[in-house]
Amino acid sequence: MRGKTTWIVAADGKRAVFFENHGVGKGVQPLSDLNERHDVPRSHEIMSDRQGHMRGGPGAAGSGAMLPRNDPHEFEEKRFEEHVAKELDDAAQAKRFDRLIIAAPPRALGNIRDALSKHTRDLVIAEYDKDFTKSSIPDLAEHLKEHLAV
Repeated sequence: MRGKTTWIVAADGKRAVFFENHGVGKGVQPLSDLNERHDVPRSHEIMSDRQGHMRGGPGAAGSGAMLPRNDPHEFEEKRFEEHVAKELDDAAQAKRFDRLIIAAPPRALGNIRDALSKHTRDLVIAEYDKDFTKSSIPDLAEHLKEHLAV
């Protein structure tokens, strides 16, 4: 009988680092085949140089700049976080892990959680609203020791 495999994903809007733990005394191991980095384009690559303008209109006294409805950086980060959730869904379907721990800043954590399938959400045993993407493996293991048998 195989032990329980726990996956840990530490993510933010630009980077996702995946780890696994196979039980007591096995430590935390990086999953290098899944670690990803997403380069969010610079503002001038996403948006036009100048805001659009609107002249007149109902109740308007003149003209004014039209601001974008969405922050393009937030949009790109959300797309990446949804991609991370898809990777987790695919791995859960393939039974690559039995339990899941997610660590991400609050907005990223919410986006990943919202994008996960119900099946994958049911495997989540802990969520941390912190950015551990740059943490060393020993530091990560120390933060997660309550949920891992390292």
